[in-house]
Amino acid sequence: MKLQKLLDRIEVSEITGNRNPEITGIVSDHRQVKSGYAFVCYQGLNVDGHSFISGAIKNGARAIISEKQTPDLPNDVTGVVTSNGRIAQALCAANWFGNPAERLKLVGITGTNGKTSTAHLTYGILSTDGYKTAVLGTVGHTFDSTSNGKEPSKIEIPALLTTPDAFQLHAMLKQIADAGVEHVVMETSSQGLAQHRLTGLTFDTAVFTNLTQDHLDYHGSMDNYLSAKMMLFEQLSPTGVAILNADSTATPRIIQHIQNRKILTYGLEKAADLEARDVDSSLHQLAFTAVLNKNGVFSPSDISWNELQATIGLLGEYNIYNALAAIGIGLRYNCSATSIHNGLTSTVVPGRFERILTNGKPVEEFAIIVDYAHTPDGLENVLTAARGITEGRLISVFGCGGDRDSGKRPKMGAISTQIADMSVITSDNPRTENPDEIISDIVSKLPHNAAFLCISERREAIRYAILDAKPGDVVVIAGKGHEDYQEINGKRFPFDDRTVAAEILQNLPMQST
Repeated sequence: MKLQKLLDRIEVSEITGNRNPEITGIVSDHRQVKSGYAFVCYQGLNVDGHSFISGAIKNGARAIISEKQTPDLPNDVTGVVTSNGRIAQALCAANWFGNPAERLKLVGITGTNGKTSTAHLTYGILSTDGYKTAVLGTVGHTFDSTSNGKEPSKIEIPALLTTPDAFQLHAMLKQIADAGVEHVVMETSSQGLAQHRLTGLTFDTAVFTNLTQDHLDYHGSMDNYLSAKMMLFEQLSPTGVAILNADSTATPRIIQHIQNRKILTYGLEKAADLEARDVDSSLHQLAFTAVLNKNGVFSPSDISWNELQATIGLLGEYNIYNALAAIGIGLRYNCSATSIHNGLTSTVVPGRFERILTNGKPVEEFAIIVDYAHTPDGLENVLTAARGITEGRLISVFGCGGDRDSGKRPKMGAISTQIADMSVITSDNPRTENPDEIISDIVSKLPHNAAFLCISERREAIRYAILDAKPGDVVVIAGKGHEDYQEINGKRFPFDDRTVAAEILQNLPMQST
């Protein structure tokens, strides 16, 4: 590809050398540069990519795209200066892969909690209605592919980040578009948005779930955190629809930020376009009636129902919000009431209020729930939901991640000890921090009469909670959900809460009443 084509839509302040050489590849890691490549560099959080320019040239770079002028480049290397290297990277990636997103309808979902569940519930609804759909997010990237007249095969790509980097993202979007997929449902993280990994994409539908404390180590303040999430709605197409949680205090700011866009609100507490009534939440099912109060966003002829009986394959009353958001997306794409109902019922999301089974069956004496909740609001939601279905005691097992927002640690300690009867505080992903120091932060402001126990080794903490469980109790293991590793000192070791809990159950005699 010629350099000028690669630079399409990118603001360039200066070009030195050959203005239009042939480019054979593009990367932002100088170690991956090969002969003829363009190397994109920018000032990162901890590392300045400009310091690797000489290494990129040594490896054969033909063009350097940077935020700073680079004097004394070799005569056969083109220098390109732009104001924002991250934006340049995203647009270059889109151009390199032929702008595949233009062939797709993109659904973006942002919010502190609920992105994954909403995305997968939406995938279930759209797929059930016959749309070829892809879902990209925290637990992986999945889509159906058909080639050479063969039966459709499910393609699954592991996720390193909730929102992939621009090169990986556009490579996947091309693969997805080439497979004939119509809709892509994407989790859009605040960091992914702030780092411009999604710049250049136009979203057909944008969804907001909620805003609670998380990632303040990165964003610095809740205002900055919300501003990053609102970037999604700046990329909503002129004919696009915003689907917003009416019960979130952040929603009025988003509405004020959106100009001339169609809006559908959903909620349980405040008046909304789409509401849930007659909720039935238990350890065995979550059911409710979805009521569409107005259809101004949609043509009346497109809506065949005003009330819909919904049963969700996920447990936990807070999942009603995620289901309502997914129903809103289904309405957006004219999905039938049957498809919406069946899509919701059949969807299971790994590590989201997931009940642990033994030999394919629930434990009869007590229940064990694994959930990804790793924020104060997320932990409060899952424990409150579990409390509502607990006949005996509620036992909480949780920790906090290292190298992340430390301000939420004592808040999560307070939430767990206030809602649960017993809290077993343990290690999560300590990363480069000392696990015991993280635990000390969690318990630092707890009253002396709080019912908690600190067990640093996570497997032993889970074992203790399960051994302590009596008939009618519920054990919630929170923080890691679907993750199959524990990150310690920069290394990832195999560890899956669900597997660990199931193994402990297998080796324990069940208690009798």
